[in-house]
Amino acid sequence: MRLIADDRRGFALVLALLALTVLAGIAAAALAAALGQLRAAGSAGRVLAAQNGAAASVAEAIDRTRGRTIGVVGGPAVEMSRETMGGDGVRRVLDLRIAPEFHLLVGEAWWGGGVPTRYARVVWWLDPEARIGGHRAVLEAAAVVIAPGSRVRTDLILRERPGISGCSHLPLLAQAFGHPGPLLSGALPEPPEWGAGSDGPNFDRIRLGRFSAPMLESLADTRLSAEGRLVPACPDCWSGLVFGSGAARLRQRGAGVLVVDGDLTVDAGASWTGLLLVAGDLMLVGGSGVTGLLRAGGTLTVAPGVEVDGAACAAVEALSRATSLARLLPLPGRTSAGPLSPAGGSR
Repeated sequence: MRLIADDRRGFALVLALLALTVLAGIAAAALAAALGQLRAAGSAGRVLAAQNGAAASVAEAIDRTRGRTIGVVGGPAVEMSRETMGGDGVRRVLDLRIAPEFHLLVGEAWWGGGVPTRYARVVWWLDPEARIGGHRAVLEAAAVVIAPGSRVRTDLILRERPGISGCSHLPLLAQAFGHPGPLLSGALPEPPEWGAGSDGPNFDRIRLGRFSAPMLESLADTRLSAEGRLVPACPDCWSGLVFGSGAARLRQRGAGVLVVDGDLTVDAGASWTGLLLVAGDLMLVGGSGVTGLLRAGGTLTVAPGVEVDGAACAAVEALSRATSLARLLPLPGRTSAGPLSPAGGSR
């Protein structure tokens, strides 16, 4: 009987050991599964953080970037910014210039040596050469009236002036103006160069690329007053952009980019150097003068005694100095991008 009892105790011990082994296996499997779930959750969290970081970096670049691009069409992507993210994370923004005024901003974010997550937006970025390269004549309007006794010069359109560098070396300007042919006056261009097209009513009367009349008014650091004087408008804006509206008059000398959402009369003794954009009629009164380029949505009248010195270089200079326009404007929607590397380096 004692032998049978001993056998039973031995068998029970074996069963207990087997049970402990099974339980240990189950616990190990459960632990492994839990660790796997934690790793997966951590990985998913990092992926989500990388996605958010990539998108945020692009949004910040659009909001903060001011100045001119250094990228070239057909060239490599240029790294605009790079910063760390949560210890071993990195996020950066690349600028790929796909056309003179269109760029693909690609935000990348990754952890450690992982594969980067990307988010991309197409933006419009004003380029002075491309903007002025869209002109084809010194005087562009729905109708142009040049009175006898006035003078409109086109022979030095790409040449330097006092304080203004020559611009014949710029390819887009050489293409627009560096050829024999009528440069004196021309018709208004089609949308999206001028007119609303599919861009909405804010672009109907006047526009400067992707800048509508309300945007130009908000960015102008100077306003053309009802008395025809240039007065401060936006202390926080950068310089170079003047905005007027209604039946405006210019009664003094000025320079830069002058935008009028209405009609404009340039009085005797007044002058402008740079770029003139007028939604309605533009009247140059005898004794006034303009050095640059002019565009009006209505009738452009050059009265006797007016001198217009056609100068594409003055218009380019005006846009280059209008620093409030040196910003990025995102286009609607989102695009995806493949692997990109910054100029001259790897990640």
